[in-house]
Amino acid sequence: MAKLSNTELRAWRGFLHTHDDLWKALDARLASAFDLSIPGYELLLALEEAGGGGVRMAELAKRLRFSAGGLTRLVDKLQDAGLTERRKCEVDGRGFYVHLTLAGRRHLRRVHVKHLEAVRALFLDKLTPGEQAALAEIWDKLLTTRGA
Repeated sequence: MAKLSNTELRAWRGFLHTHDDLWKALDARLASAFDLSIPGYELLLALEEAGGGGVRMAELAKRLRFSAGGLTRLVDKLQDAGLTERRKCEVDGRGFYVHLTLAGRRHLRRVHVKHLEAVRALFLDKLTPGEQAALAEIWDKLLTTRGA
């Protein structure tokens, strides 16, 4: 059976374990402080970045790498909380656009500040600026070669 070298194994497992630990820690902080998950935060952020026109459900699922069902459940939860709303597509009447409500925008601003503080404390502050730049280059390299 083929094996990874010690360095390869440390690099691979380090990535997996670090991602898992950071995700859980950030998710727990958002859940306890704001009753919001990382996927919920990412959805709100994607809507904010899209502007006032909203985002079609199918595009949002693709952008966030969600299944259609998973996105629907999350949008339902955020809509029940008053943070998002769905509007029928006026052009073709078949699809729906998801919009960030005014309450959603306000909530996102509060969440965003605390989330960035946590990202810095748990991850970025542990790296030098040079290490951050090196990681950014590595992620760019890996993302551009994906699917090759």
